[in-house]
Amino acid sequence: MPSSVRAHRESQSSSPETPVVAGPVQGKRRWFSGLAGMFGSKPPQRASVDPNANALLAFPSETSPRTTPLTAAGPVAAAPLASAPASSPLPSAPPVAADAATARRSSRSRLGLVLFVVAFLLLLAAVGVLAVRSLQFRQFAGLEPRPGSLTIQTRPEAAEVLVDGERRGVTPLTLSLAPGAHVMTVRTGADERVVPLTIAAGSEVTQNFEMRTPEPVALFGRVSVASDPAGARVVVDGRLRGISPVTVTDLTAEEHTVTVSNDTGSAERKVIVTAGGTASVMFSLAKASGPIGGWLSIAAPFDVEIAENSEVIGSSGTTRIMLAAGRHEVVLTNKSIGYQEARRIEVAAGKTTAIRLDPPRVAISVNARPWAEILLDGTNIGQTPIANVLVTVGSHELVFKHPQLAERKQTIVVTAKGPNRIAADLTK
Repeated sequence: MPSSVRAHRESQSSSPETPVVAGPVQGKRRWFSGLAGMFGSKPPQRASVDPNANALLAFPSETSPRTTPLTAAGPVAAAPLASAPASSPLPSAPPVAADAATARRSSRSRLGLVLFVVAFLLLLAAVGVLAVRSLQFRQFAGLEPRPGSLTIQTRPEAAEVLVDGERRGVTPLTLSLAPGAHVMTVRTGADERVVPLTIAAGSEVTQNFEMRTPEPVALFGRVSVASDPAGARVVVDGRLRGISPVTVTDLTAEEHTVTVSNDTGSAERKVIVTAGGTASVMFSLAKASGPIGGWLSIAAPFDVEIAENSEVIGSSGTTRIMLAAGRHEVVLTNKSIGYQEARRIEVAAGKTTAIRLDPPRVAISVNARPWAEILLDGTNIGQTPIANVLVTVGSHELVFKHPQLAERKQTIVVTAKGPNRIAADLTK
């Protein structure tokens, strides 16, 4: 039995082995072989055997992982080996403690490497998760559509705006809406518009509307008053409103009292005025047995025309003008001198109403070459140049006098509109 064990060990020691290189190269190979043993699919290689080691001390169980615990029979089984003949020469073996320290260092190196690889993988996984989440967030943020802008303007303003049935304010109004289809409603008290529209992402849409305005509510009415005979005084609610026939405006929508009167009598009625309407009322008064008309006479320094209701009824050259009894609005006009004046007169039945005109005074300026004394209607007003002398409108006579030149007379017409400038060259 001992001979067979020795033969087996000698055959192992005589087999060719790869020499172990000491130093840094040996440490790198151990590191790579440990990493390959951890992550590779091949089984770990046996450690190389020192050719100088004692063959009796090179136990295979020391170079391979121990899978079974040592039993009590272990030392007994090794006894025959120890009893080998002393005469056999045995090579010297390295200490067992050195091999154990080397195994511990290798185990610690493997453990540190494993921890480093695990930490690196965890860090790489965390960075990957963060990168994926950031990419997804950016993608989602980039895919989210931008809202559009909607501006609504109306004329008149202050129209109510609803979008998708929700009130959003009054015009003018600018809204931010999500892209897509919407229904917009714009309404006022008298008008409503419903408009479907589509808002694109980031677009700017403007809508303008001309809204119908409500019809103005009439608050006032009118009364048309006529009388037989005409020319009666018309009083509404105690206030004189004119001579019949007349239409009284600006009356509130309610009941009013209308009274007409003349020299023969008066009459009164209640009239209901509606908003925006015209009420008509006719009065019949007693007719006077005497004259129902009168006369008008005009005294003026120049001719004038007399007109009533844009119709000429006479002139100042007429001795008297016959008019119906009552109040009249007349206009006195002379177009040649630019004169016009309105008068309100009362004509009494069977009587003459006289009007005297006082012509207005305006400024005139007079000059002569070389110079002259000026007589206006026989009155000396001074030497030229003369400016801003007030005279009445109408026809006047000017006399230019110079001691060495001939006297000159000139008839002028002074107008109300002016300017009135008179000049004469006595050297010609």
